[in-house]
Amino acid sequence: MNILSCFGLLLLFLSFIAVRFWKCLPWVKPKHHSQDGGCDDLKPQPIKGRERYRVMMDIRKLDTQNWLTIDKNYMAEHQVRSQLLQHEKQKVLQCLPESYEACLEALEEVVEFLCQRFPDRFVYKKCGDESTIHNKMTGETFSFGGQNNEVDPLEIAVRLTMEDLSILMKNADDEYYLAASASLFPVGWVVQDRIGWTISQLHNPVPLWHQQVATSVSKFLNRLTPSSPMERSNYFVEMKRPDEDLFETLYRPTTLLEDNPNPSPEDIVIRRERQTFRRLPRTGTLVFGVKTFLTTLDELPMEELQNLAKEVKSWPDYVGEYKGREVWGAKALEFCEKRTQPETKEKEREAEMMEV
Repeated sequence: MNILSCFGLLLLFLSFIAVRFWKCLPWVKPKHHSQDGGCDDLKPQPIKGRERYRVMMDIRKLDTQNWLTIDKNYMAEHQVRSQLLQHEKQKVLQCLPESYEACLEALEEVVEFLCQRFPDRFVYKKCGDESTIHNKMTGETFSFGGQNNEVDPLEIAVRLTMEDLSILMKNADDEYYLAASASLFPVGWVVQDRIGWTISQLHNPVPLWHQQVATSVSKFLNRLTPSSPMERSNYFVEMKRPDEDLFETLYRPTTLLEDNPNPSPEDIVIRRERQTFRRLPRTGTLVFGVKTFLTTLDELPMEELQNLAKEVKSWPDYVGEYKGREVWGAKALEFCEKRTQPETKEKEREAEMMEV
């Protein structure tokens, strides 16, 4: 073998090493503007104080910079999520076989977003077809892609996020259905019982849903594009026991109403959900996210207390029954009245002085 041949083989070998080395470097596509920091300033939507009950979509454009959130409750909630995936996995995580590619794409989107939004907390590496994501806060590392399919992609995604994530796909009747879901903080249901259900079936228990918004929801989901993500908010009132821990408060698969005959304001919880809707660009499926916020009644600001009382009083009896008003309503309204009385009297005094 002459010198030129040896030199050529050496260059080929060095090129091969360089390519392998380059593929295994930490890598993130520069798709989003990188911004470090948390989302502690991202507050749940306030209670609006509507005077007439109506089922509303109340959709708004997604705040894309805060699609996924990291706040002061991350580690405490992460511990609950880990416990659920260890002990109640079948109840909180279900993925139908046809959803695998969509779940993998959802994970890729989650990883890309977290590494761009929180670069000091998540590190992504790609080596050939396989990728890894390292969570500096928890010390966990997950591998995915290529031949690595030991862990469901959706499970990895919700071990990284504070949001529950679900995949919606269309069936033969052109209806969206729950094809995969990691719903760890449910309200009165478990994924194991409802996987495969259509959107219509999932909302059967909701008063007036079919009459007032079913058609609009169907049109909305069909119109979503990868460039038009949206979000909305929702809230429930739940009652907990005085000795209840965070696991029990977040994981409510049976009921919102714990056995507590004389609840204090600290035992009545406003459970708010920030719901996000995105169409995945590659598979065309929808990823539905839910971030849960918990606020006890005594933590609500005055204006929201007044608005809550106004809405609770406006509910028809069948809506109040669905929402559990007969259990917590009297105590909640009594507290709202006591808290707002001093402010009301002060405003009345100010009005009288203005008239003098």
